Amino acid sequence: MSGVRGTSPEEYAGALQHFEDIPYRYQLKTYESQYQGRDTWEQYAENVVFAEHDTDVMHQRMRLAGESWRNHMAARGRHHAVATTEDVESWCGDLLVDRARRTVYGYYFLRVYNFYDHLKYSTEHPHLYNPVLLAATRYPASREIWMYRVDIR
Repeated sequence: MSGVRGTSPEEYAGALQHFEDIPYRYQLKTYESQYQGRDTWEQYAENVVFAEHDTDVMHQRMRLAGESWRNHMAARGRHHAVATTEDVESWCGDLLVDRARRTVYGYYFLRVYNFYDHLKYSTEHPHLYNPVLLAATRYPASREIWMYRVDIR
């Protein structure tokens, strides 16, 4: 086995490659009530990210990404831990309007992608998929940012 990973988001998504593949009972929106009043982003930043990377740069990036993501989700009437792929696509599209792909990827997309990967692999959360990854399998703005990830590798 060479250890080389694929480049398309579909290759990373595994069995659940599209939001439509996820049974309703496992969709994140069904867990919204569990997250009311919880700042899951701040908990993740403090307990996971800053535990490994406690630098001024990382604090700045997490603050920028967190503010952007939480504000976007609040405007859509949903908790920031239970996004749909449409939420992600809308956010990515908005970010790409006045920012370079490099900035969107490094300061925003990657931070939220990693947040959802943490939730997905944590036993404290019911997440079975990463909506950022699934958005990249279906929508153009999310995929454009994903492909920037591929380009820089």
